[in-house]
Amino acid sequence: MTSDLYSEQETIEQQCRAETQLRFQNELTKKIQKADEASTFYGTSLLKRAIEPMADVITANRKAVKSGKAMNAGKAFKMLEGLKAEHIAFFACQVIIDRITTNTRMQDVAIRIGQRCESELRYISFQREHPALFNKILTETTTGGKRKHATIIAAQNRYAAERWNSWSKVDSLHVGQKLLNIFTEATGFVEEHTSTARGKNKTDKHIKPTKAVCDFIESNRDAAALLNPIHLPMVVPPVDWETPSSGGYLTHHTPQLPFIKVRGNAQARNYLADLHGQTEEMKAVYNAVNAIQRTPWKINSFVYEIFKQVYETGLPIAGLPSREDIPLPPSPLNPEQKSKDLSDAEKRRFKAFKKKRAKVYDANIALKSKRLMTSKIAYLAEKYLPYDAHYYPHYLDFRGRAYPAPMFLNPQGNSLAKGLLQFAEGKALGSNEAAYELAVHGANCYGYDKGTLDERIDWVEQNADRILQVAADPMADLWWAKEADSPWCFLAFAKEWEGFYRDGYSHISHIPIAKDGSCSGLQHFSAALRDPVGALATNLIPADRPEDVYQRVINLAKEKVTSDLTGPNAEIAQLCLNYGLSRKAAKRCTMTRVYGSTQFSSRVFVEEYFQDTDAKRKQEDPSYVSILDGREFEASLYLTEHIWQSINETVVAAKEGMDWLQECAKILAQENLPIIWTTLDGLPVMQSYPDTSRRRVQTKFGEKIVFLSVREDKIGTINKKKQGNSISPNWVHGNDACHLRMTVNLAAAHGVSSFAMIHDSFGTHAADIPLLSSCLRETFIDLYLDNDPIEMFRAETQMLTTTTLPKPPLKGDLDLTAVRNSEFFFA
Repeated sequence: MTSDLYSEQETIEQQCRAETQLRFQNELTKKIQKADEASTFYGTSLLKRAIEPMADVITANRKAVKSGKAMNAGKAFKMLEGLKAEHIAFFACQVIIDRITTNTRMQDVAIRIGQRCESELRYISFQREHPALFNKILTETTTGGKRKHATIIAAQNRYAAERWNSWSKVDSLHVGQKLLNIFTEATGFVEEHTSTARGKNKTDKHIKPTKAVCDFIESNRDAAALLNPIHLPMVVPPVDWETPSSGGYLTHHTPQLPFIKVRGNAQARNYLADLHGQTEEMKAVYNAVNAIQRTPWKINSFVYEIFKQVYETGLPIAGLPSREDIPLPPSPLNPEQKSKDLSDAEKRRFKAFKKKRAKVYDANIALKSKRLMTSKIAYLAEKYLPYDAHYYPHYLDFRGRAYPAPMFLNPQGNSLAKGLLQFAEGKALGSNEAAYELAVHGANCYGYDKGTLDERIDWVEQNADRILQVAADPMADLWWAKEADSPWCFLAFAKEWEGFYRDGYSHISHIPIAKDGSCSGLQHFSAALRDPVGALATNLIPADRPEDVYQRVINLAKEKVTSDLTGPNAEIAQLCLNYGLSRKAAKRCTMTRVYGSTQFSSRVFVEEYFQDTDAKRKQEDPSYVSILDGREFEASLYLTEHIWQSINETVVAAKEGMDWLQECAKILAQENLPIIWTTLDGLPVMQSYPDTSRRRVQTKFGEKIVFLSVREDKIGTINKKKQGNSISPNWVHGNDACHLRMTVNLAAAHGVSSFAMIHDSFGTHAADIPLLSSCLRETFIDLYLDNDPIEMFRAETQMLTTTTLPKPPLKGDLDLTAVRNSEFFFA
């Protein structure tokens, strides 16, 4: 590696630091200009320190007023009757801190505090006097965020005009000034400042932060600016991990990456930091991450050029977002019509219109997000196109899953990001087996991935002419862009297939060939519990054709729907069958079941299935109108019940394993204990979700306002519900991450040097896929046959408590060595 590249890397890290600081300053300036300082790095800290002491002073003042000792405050507190002290404190603190550095006039701040308190009292009165109307507005307003806020504000204001005796500005000023005085007394954060800017005889009183607050802001500004640093790919290999704070980027310009990221949990962070310092015990973990981040990558120039053409023309194909927002549907009413004059039929049409409009709003927000991501990927691809190689420093989450630090363009990105990247080091195919794997990969990228491996090869051969045409002139036939499941990866494959046709086994291949697990979570539970039923459904044992657990579930669900055709749900059942139910209707519900999802969350997945299917059908036929139009919620509610029952009938042993893990977690949580276990390769894992329920304030408007208490006795309490709900996904992710690291280490020991790893998708050169496939099977057997993660977990958690934990579920009679001969295990 030349010194010039190291010099360039230092420059890149300096640029990252500068861009991070500039982004921070721009965001800070916007928040100050919008009077939103309470959400800044210093505002959140000041807010959490101010609310409780101010609430205490308010409570003391109220008692004094009632006893007749503070009658000068009587009017203000009488107007605030009905509001809790912590609510009043929150509103006042937020208004003041939102404007703490802007030199705002004291009377303007006071009036705004009074208005905010009055607004909350209106909500309370509105709910008390018209509970049905209040709840109707909350439930029927389908828009979210600011639009929902605006809708309820408008309704409340209409009510206020009729029934509420609004406060005058003098009233608001009186209440606000009293609360401003209490804030100053309780916190010492602000002081009065007299301004003569308007002339000698025209002075204004302003609030400004005290010197202590100013010093606090300035002393923490630089550190806060780098709390969320921008990370870019490196042009030299990352520093190897040998300790928790030794790897990743080269210079001090980029803050040190933590080897394990633990957000918002000091207990887990401190525990893991101590144990991860045990270098020898963690050696296997460090080695695997180092092997992944040492993989050199480069931009696929062929894919980049085609992407650039499509991107610059603005074509909304191959997963790229449209440049234009979706137009809002026209209102069915005339502008002169008022809601109170509408007929029942007009009300129904207007309600349906509002739902459609809300969907369009949400879709346009999603479009903007996609445009932003695409533009960032385009920028990074152009930036790194000239380099022969670049690298992605990696870190772990607390379960051990590996992630690249740079965002957007990375090997774990979307189809565009993965299609734009290829291994910098090429490797000749060298054999028919490697060419076979290349062809299977192409069929998988297109979406033809449910047949046997030979059928996938046949598909590629049958479409060879069209694939070669795509490689020669992708813009002449956009078949790849419109029909492939992963269009940019398929485009990269097409060019590789052209090279194979031209050069045969001597073709130097660069693209990663991926092998994906079949519903990975269920695979791990089935192996741990030796469950032959789950093993068959997820391809742990040999079969003539690949099993598809998602298809199994939806087939069973369709049987249940069909049986409803003669019952009270006949109409909605027939609609669902006429709509058409593919495996995708059950995929996310089934996939997340072993991760602790609920029937409630699954309903959302089913509704999204309807939305995605409608969007695809609409793209193929602009005149398409769904037969579920307006009844998607009802249909998703109905169908989810059958899908949920079908999942539980299919994954019986996995459900028993989940229930057992949750029971163990709840027992420890009752004693306020975290859950601690160690993966087979030596990674210590701690699950410890703090209880924040006692630091939550909920207004009658429905917004949840969270602030952190400074009292130590409210910190360190385990959230019992979250501990139980989270243990199943965390235990599974801990094991699938361990399997990935064990596979990387075994493959690296046998000469594999390029890795494209995404949790349950393992990739390398086509020539090395046979070796990688053998390694991932052997390590899986080692993980579950030669060892017992369920029993290891029970033994470690039992050491934490004197309460006897329940016995694990009984194991089945699965012969796990059959994985060696299952070609569809990872395929």
